[in-house]
Amino acid sequence: MPRLSALQWLLLVVFLVFYGFAVFAITRDYYLRNPIQVAQAPVAAPDQGVPEPVTGNDPEQLHQRADSLFMSQRYGEAARYYQRILELRPDDPEAYNDLGLSLFYTGDTAGALKALRAGLEIAPELQRMWLTYGFINLQISDTATARAALERARDIAPDNDIGGEAVRLLGLLEQAGG
Repeated sequence: MPRLSALQWLLLVVFLVFYGFAVFAITRDYYLRNPIQVAQAPVAAPDQGVPEPVTGNDPEQLHQRADSLFMSQRYGEAARYYQRILELRPDDPEAYNDLGLSLFYTGDTAGALKALRAGLEIAPELQRMWLTYGFINLQISDTATARAALERARDIAPDNDIGGEAVRLLGLLEQAGG
């Protein structure tokens, strides 16, 4: 290791002092120009207590609102919209499927299965509903019904995303020994 002369040591100390001062000055200037703002917690809407009734007669708008609520994980509210859609169009299989999922996520498994069965009576060819029916039965450990529904979903169209998901769930069912 080379030995430094006194002049070199002095230059090194001066450089380090200057460097430290420059970093301090730049940092101080940055925070003076851009003050730190304390984050505010979002204010929650006051609890309404009783949910407002779902009104409207346009099923397309109701579907959009229900889907938006579902994506926001507000399943109970979404279920009410899907029920309103079914009042207006009792033969809408997609609404039965979405209602079934919403009810399942709110904890009403019996209501979810009832809605899905009603939808399957209307549209037994709807692959997504078979997948949902199989998924819910898999979650409640009814493996025989889950297997039959998932196989039906797979067999309708094995090459699309829904068929692929059915194959994946059937694989999980096999791994679990069901």
